[in-house]
Amino acid sequence: MNLDKMEMILSTIDKLGAVSVKQLHTILNLGSYRHTCRIINQLEDYLNVVRSQQKIVYLNKEGRQLIDSKKEIKKSILFDHMILANEAYIYYGCPLDWKREYTLESLQEPEFSYGIQIKGLTVVNKQTIIPDAVFTRNGYVYLIEIDNTRTMQDNRKKIQKYREMWSDIAKHFRVAPKLCIFTSSNKRKLDFNQLCHKQPHEVFTFQEIK
Repeated sequence: MNLDKMEMILSTIDKLGAVSVKQLHTILNLGSYRHTCRIINQLEDYLNVVRSQQKIVYLNKEGRQLIDSKKEIKKSILFDHMILANEAYIYYGCPLDWKREYTLESLQEPEFSYGIQIKGLTVVNKQTIIPDAVFTRNGYVYLIEIDNTRTMQDNRKKIQKYREMWSDIAKHFRVAPKLCIFTSSNKRKLDFNQLCHKQPHEVFTFQEIK
């Protein structure tokens, strides 16, 4: 295998964090599934491998050094979350500018009661939110949320924070935001649609995109 092909495959794995071989077969279009498995086996010197219900790979130290990546992934319970995020990545056609866990900050000066301010003192309210992934398309920045472990109470709080930061997110990307949620049940899909009715959004169950 030539170096260009190795680096392309390892960079794809690096972009997604942790990815199943089945997902890589879909994303990379390397021919038959058996051929994809052979290629991944050839790269195992650069990969950590986890075998559960499916074979999952992520870069080891040698793999990160080869492509000069600083993003170290450690085995954790978040692998299921990453694998589900990859399904969203595939659903949207593998966007080139897909970025995982993109931190967004909003700095707002609070309103002072009675117009009283302390001279020379600026008080700033800082808000931070981290979508599971972001990418841009068709005049929107897509903000991806993967709902597989959070409670609906936590989901409501995060959507309220999106609502408060909405205009600042639009200014940051210079395009309108669209909140895209992938969840585990039809009941939650209905709940999310109600919570997000004031913002551009779309909600899918994981079953709908597989």
